[in-house]
Amino acid sequence: MRNPPLNATTLGFPQSLLMPSVAALGMLGLWMRAPAVGWLVGPMLMATGLCAWTLLEYLLHRFMLHGVEPFRGWHLQHHLHPDVPMRTPVVSSLMLILPVAGLPILLHTDTGPAAALSFGLLVGHLLQEIVHHRLHMATRPVGAWLSARWREHDFHHHRNEHVAYGTLTGFWDGVLKTSVAR
Repeated sequence: MRNPPLNATTLGFPQSLLMPSVAALGMLGLWMRAPAVGWLVGPMLMATGLCAWTLLEYLLHRFMLHGVEPFRGWHLQHHLHPDVPMRTPVVSSLMLILPVAGLPILLHTDTGPAAALSFGLLVGHLLQEIVHHRLHMATRPVGAWLSARWREHDFHHHRNEHVAYGTLTGFWDGVLKTSVAR
């Protein structure tokens, strides 16, 4: 697959994980240094961020990657050549990471809880990138969960691009009526 037509640098997998990893470590550091975050509240906020990521991933995939140029055109190349490793433009990565890492901190007066939430969002992003890469590199993944994700993602790529937008979960596809079963 040809690179997106940007003058910016693109990163292939696993190098594309570098920026979100650094951002996640930064959020983890802020979270751990914040005195106001308890051992129960912090992990709950992190889990909330991870769950929120699954909705954000669904919305970005469905509406941005399948509807808004230039992302739609780049994503179409991915659909046409799903076996070719994807390349992520650094600019696109920054457009995602900066709000994810920055907005919760800007919107919340207490840095610790906001950093825990941001950490969960960024961990979700990292997991989604890793799982998505694995779904394209395996002919038949091992394990029930990964096999189910692979079947739905394969259906999305090869049979109907208007269903199965979730990579980590099919939950939002079910809620928003875009599941393969429909």
